[in-house]
Amino acid sequence: MREALARDGIEIVALSKDSVEDAARQAERDGLSFTLLSDPELEVIRQYGVEHHKAIEFSTASFTLFGIPLALVPSFKTMAIPTTLLVDEHGVIRWIDQSDDYRLRSDNARVLGAVRATLLAD
Repeated sequence: MREALARDGIEIVALSKDSVEDAARQAERDGLSFTLLSDPELEVIRQYGVEHHKAIEFSTASFTLFGIPLALVPSFKTMAIPTTLLVDEHGVIRWIDQSDDYRLRSDNARVLGAVRATLLAD
């Protein structure tokens, strides 16, 4: 998909709450060839309104429940809702695709169709 978008002068940029180091490891591990930005403080993620608090993580902090020690303590962690935004050259959001299921990502054909209908139609 990246090549098809690049032919039309469109760049892919991904944003995550991962640290710069974690993002670099992910890019290398997954062979990502697009720009991956880090937002560990969720500043930009909050500006776009895609902050999500429903993901569960477990910590190893000592905690008891009814006097029973728990080895792993569940808590909610903050993350970004997987969202695809098409932003034009003026910074205006022209299209949004988002799922309630954090495991789902935008379909390539759907994104390419939206690019043609919104960014290339003008």
